[in-house]
This record gives sequence, C-alpha cells and structure tokens, in this order.
Amino acid sequence: MPNSELVDERVTEEQHTGPVDLLIGIAGAVRAEELQAHVSKLQGLAQAHIAVAYPGSGKPESVPAADAGFRLVPYSVAAADPASLPWVVSAAAQRAICTLAAELDAKACVVVHGDLIAFDTAHIQSLSHAVAEKGCDLILPVYPSRKYEALLNHGILAPLTRALYGQRVRYPLPPDFGCSPQMFRKLSTARDLGDGGLLWPSVQAAASNYQVCQVNLDVHHATQTEGLELSAVLASLAGSAFAEMDAMAAYWQRVRSSHATATFGSTAAQVGDGEPADTKPLIDSFLLGSRNLQEIWGLVLPPVTLLELKRLTRVSPEAFRMPDSLWVRIIYDFALAYRLRKMNRGHLMGALTPLYLGWVASYMQEVAALSPIAAEQRFEQLARAYEEEKPYLVSRWRWPDRFNP
Repeated sequence: MPNSELVDERVTEEQHTGPVDLLIGIAGAVRAEELQAHVSKLQGLAQAHIAVAYPGSGKPESVPAADAGFRLVPYSVAAADPASLPWVVSAAAQRAICTLAAELDAKACVVVHGDLIAFDTAHIQSLSHAVAEKGCDLILPVYPSRKYEALLNHGILAPLTRALYGQRVRYPLPPDFGCSPQMFRKLSTARDLGDGGLLWPSVQAAASNYQVCQVNLDVHHATQTEGLELSAVLASLAGSAFAEMDAMAAYWQRVRSSHATATFGSTAAQVGDGEPADTKPLIDSFLLGSRNLQEIWGLVLPPVTLLELKRLTRVSPEAFRMPDSLWVRIIYDFALAYRLRKMNRGHLMGALTPLYLGWVASYMQEVAALSPIAAEQRFEQLARAYEEEKPYLVSRWRWPDRFNP
C-alpha cells in the first residue's frame, strides 16, 4: 500500500488522482478526530487505492493529516429535517455514497454505519471480499441477535422481502453493506420515494437480477428506536416497505418462490437470550386496540380476520398465540390499504401498532423456553408462512373490490 499522506479533497476532474479500488463510505456524521483515529488503524487491506468518504464540508483543515495511505473524500447530503428518523438520514447518506462511488469509478464500495463499529479491517474485508472473489454484486450482513431483538425486521421486513422478491436475506434494510460497480450505480439512481424514503438494496438487486450474498458480521449496533414512538417507527419502516411494494408490484407478482442466499464467514457467537419481556402490557395494548379500533380495522381487514382477532381477545394471557397465517394476512391487508389510501397513512399505521404488539407478545411467549437456535428456526417457519400466503396477497392486490368492507 502506498505510504502517502492522508488528504481531504473534493471530487473534481482536476483533483482525481487515479482509480479507486475501494471506496469506504460512512453513512452518518462523524467527528474529525474519531474518523482520523479509525482510518489510521486500517491496515492490511489488499486494495492499493482506497478512499474514505464522509459527510463534511471538504475543508482540508477539518481532518488532520496522517501517514496512513488513504485519501479522504467528503460528500454532501441535503440538510435533514431535525425531526427525521435516524434511518431516514442514513438512507440519504447511503445514496450519496453510492453516487460518489460511481463518480470515482470505484471497483467496489463498502458502506458502514456512522457509529463506525464496522469500520475496521476485518469487517471491511468481509464486506468487500465477496465482490472481487465471489462475484457478488450486493453483500448484506447477518448480525448476531438475541431472541427478543430486531423483531420488526424478523416479523415484517425480512419475511416480506423474501416472499415478495425471492430474496432470503436476514437484513434487507442494512446499516452496513458492500456492493459492486453495477450495484452502487443502480443504488445511486434508485427511485426516490420522497420525504422519509429509504434505500432498499436487496429489492434493487432482486429486480435487476444481481447476485446477492450475505456475510456473518460480529457487529452489534445499538438500537436506533430508543425513545421513539412505536407507531412512528412502524410508519417509517413498514410504511417504506409498503411503498416499495407498491412501486415494484409489476415485478414481485411474477416471483413464484424464494431461493437460498450464499452466506460466508463464521457464524458469530450467540449473545444470549436477552431479558424476557413482560408480555402483559403488550397483550393489554392489543385488547385496547381491539375495543377502540374496530371501525378502522373493519376498513382494512376482511370479516374472517376480524373474527379470528375477536377470538384472540377471549383467551387467557398465557394462552395468547397469534397464528402465523393470521399475522401474515394482516400485514398483506395493511399493505393493500396503504396502497389504496383508504385513510390517512399515519392513522393506518397507528392502527397496525396494537396488532404488531399482539404478534410480539405471541412470539415472545412461544419462544421463551426455546434456545436461540430454535428461535431462529421459528423465524424460518414464519417466513415460509409469508410465502404460502402470497397467493392471497396477489389476489387481493389485483382484485381489491372482491372484498369491500
């Protein structure tokens, strides 16, 4: 690796200093001294020409020089609304990084979260190696997680992605990922969903028939939902999935089954079960929603689903279980209502919240006595239910008037 000074530079024709073998983009604000400390520790990367992209003003004095063999390249992102959720801000940064990678004609690009937990030699190698050595276009992470973590991802985002687009990926909306030139060019021009829109690399890859791989990363990002209203989180994440679903309907209705995704690297050690949560408040929220939201649920859900939910209100808390088929059809019906704009989308996603809490309570009680491995298998069972119920979704999507509450 060349022993050159670390330089901060704008990307202009005059300042291009040669090809970029690897662009490492940081999708989030980072302090200059923290960035410098991390970059100085990057050793052993095989690529000869490496650029590190960070959100900044581009002033040379903003980052101290160091004898590390990398150059720093600032990128700009439109000023975010102070009320923007963290993953919305990250999505804008991810898109900007992919655009910069295309401008630099990089041979590979790795995007890491702004917390810099994945910003080290081992993790960057894991995310970039599959591009050069395995022919992968998109490399997604598989993170270790406790039984009661990432339930929104495991209960909605991942299985929905699998059923719709045929991609068996664990984290379809990742904070870290690697991509090939054709992949980051695709992401740089991905359709903008407007305010609050998110970048869905796995969906873009599936629609373009690009090769998707996964790599096990021993990375534990802090939760980004701390202190946020659950209804706002659902509206943003599940709402974005529904919006992407609407935009890609012509594609996913042709997908008949899912396929396995090549996964590399050793599985990280399980981080334990985590603290079991008290499910009574969750069930109470479901029961309260059942009493207060019948009118809204009746605009979204067919009579048979409403009947099944009514039965759930009559069981004891210990026996509370929401069948997979019921939960999946609820998600599909809310996705259709989101598309048809049957009501204000904020109100719609608010009405989904107690149903989601009911599913969480059911899942937690079901896996409480299971090992982490058995809990993982439980998610596989749920994912299969999403696939099995897909004909229901396609039928409702194509002929929504067949059921008009």
